[in-house]
Amino acid sequence: MAEARAVIPPEQEAPANQTAPTTYQRWNVQHRLQHGLLALSTMGLIFTGLAIKFHYTGWAQLTFKLFGGFHHNLIVHKVCATGLATSAVWHVIYLLVGWRKMGLSLEIVPTLKDVRDAYHHALYLLNLRSSPPQYGRYTYLEKFEYLAIVWGLFVMGGTGVALWFPALAAQYVPRAFLDAFRIIHGNEALVAAIALLYGHFFSVHFHPAVFPSSPVWYSGKISLAHMMEEHPLEYQRLVERGVLPAVPEDGHSHGLSGWRRALAGFELVVYSALFYYLLITFIPKLLA
Repeated sequence: MAEARAVIPPEQEAPANQTAPTTYQRWNVQHRLQHGLLALSTMGLIFTGLAIKFHYTGWAQLTFKLFGGFHHNLIVHKVCATGLATSAVWHVIYLLVGWRKMGLSLEIVPTLKDVRDAYHHALYLLNLRSSPPQYGRYTYLEKFEYLAIVWGLFVMGGTGVALWFPALAAQYVPRAFLDAFRIIHGNEALVAAIALLYGHFFSVHFHPAVFPSSPVWYSGKISLAHMMEEHPLEYQRLVERGVLPAVPEDGHSHGLSGWRRALAGFELVVYSALFYYLLITFIPKLLA
């Protein structure tokens, strides 16, 4: 979720006689509640929606039985769609209020630096660069995810409303458009599910550096060690403002070691197997 501006409350600036903080409050209550509603509604939409798309499969039939039939599965799908729309409206209002109070922040907007960071990161993953790119408040991947949500809301929301009220939509668009909307809606849902599994879930839950989960989404806090690794430019900015303490470079470890390195190898095998499975099964269905 994006913020209107990264504003540090005065109470976070600890007095000199207090112990230096080891965490930073990255998300406030509003961010966590909005993210919670977005996450629950999105997962509900994917779970019920893919069952509708692949209704002829055995697992889809089990899903229908779980909800008491196809009709009730569709009702849950529409409830989750309402939750997603609510989270979007809530977030927009929050941004507008925040921008009015604290001014406009464009930190979430992609720049040329993000293109360079993506290229740098690719070279780093290939072991052609010795150090990862230096990120500010948002990495290029976080910005991409945020814009993907915005894109998905327009595409899924627009086609979903047309499919929800086909008689009304038929007054404005030809029948062929409704058939196209059905295909777009289902395929976009499948793409979203794959993106969540391979992108968001990995970075927030399965990445060895944060496994089994990053605490930001439920507590709003990030450790200074993780912040120095993932958002060094933002950390440096907060140190210069006196909000966070300066930690020597040798005061924290870089990279993965011990069981985390072993976990990284195991996950590489698992994700490679899943990728191969998707290539030979689900990906061709995008063209169906």
